[in-house]
Amino acid sequence: MLCIAAFLVLLVLAAVSAKYRRLLGTAWRCVTRRVTFRPCDTSFREDVKNSMLAPLAVRAPRLVKPASIAIEVTAWIMVLSLVVSLYIVGKSGLNLFVYGTCNPQDTQACSLSAGACSIDAGADDFGSALGKGDVIGAFAAEFRSLGKSFDALPSRLKDWDAREYLPEAASYAGGYREGLPVAVEVIDPGCRFCAELFRNIQSAGFADGQNLAYIPYPIGPDAAPKFTNSPLITDYLTAIRLTEEGDVPRAGGTDWRILAHIFTGERADGVAWQTWFNEQASAQEAETQLQDWLAESGYDASRIQKVARLAASDEVHEIVAAGKRVVEEEIRTATVPTLIADGALHPGVVSVDQLRGMR
Repeated sequence: MLCIAAFLVLLVLAAVSAKYRRLLGTAWRCVTRRVTFRPCDTSFREDVKNSMLAPLAVRAPRLVKPASIAIEVTAWIMVLSLVVSLYIVGKSGLNLFVYGTCNPQDTQACSLSAGACSIDAGADDFGSALGKGDVIGAFAAEFRSLGKSFDALPSRLKDWDAREYLPEAASYAGGYREGLPVAVEVIDPGCRFCAELFRNIQSAGFADGQNLAYIPYPIGPDAAPKFTNSPLITDYLTAIRLTEEGDVPRAGGTDWRILAHIFTGERADGVAWQTWFNEQASAQEAETQLQDWLAESGYDASRIQKVARLAASDEVHEIVAAGKRVVEEEIRTATVPTLIADGALHPGVVSVDQLRGMR
């Protein structure tokens, strides 16, 4: 390891001074032997160590042996640190290409990624498992994460057709129009970045040139969702789509108005509706508000109750579960929102300028 560590140091020194370049060549030959599992040049190794220990041997001979051990330990630490750093950089680059974020478990930890909510935020990663003292589990989680990234790599290189991922009874912003391309976004009603993408879509006029549909994806299990009322809102949005599909074929309406309320609206007290649903509303209060919006859209009491019953039905729960499987097993995104448009997958918030440039 001393030869390799010396090579790393000499690589830097040779860049600023020509007198180290001969030693750099010798060090490189030593490194090539080490990486091919051959013994290093012993004379070079001893020359390096002796040059470092010579001053100490004159002043304090008794410290030479512990210093020699310290040099070997330092060399190992340097090389291992380099290997770990290269691994982290390589894995981060792979995740950035595949998922649009360096860290799928925590999108906000990567400053290069677009704003998004993490789907796997609750999953154990290497650090959290190691923090619990589970060394085997830490490495198992790391290998699983790396395997998922490699598994998803081929799909990122393909030409994406949004029509393949449309949910049952898909609803389109402004209604379906023949001749326009189809786009699909994956959203969680509670994710603030979904609200940001929604506003960007409005500002860019994106839905005017696209048949834009959505897959509602409440992050986390129903028993412990990331955003408390997202499963309820998702059930209602799905029930509304099913209810209106027969009245206005292939054209949604009320569900998009409810999304506009949640993503862009405010209560009379100035609190954003999305914040209220996430942080203040009980399940009963949230359902009452959804029903109030249905009444505003022209639903009478009997039709509201029909939507409520449908939202609580197995039929809706199965459709929502199917949508989640599509997101996790076919789209394989690690972030919400995710937009499929213009033949590509766009994880995270897409800017207004990017949206305007899509066909």
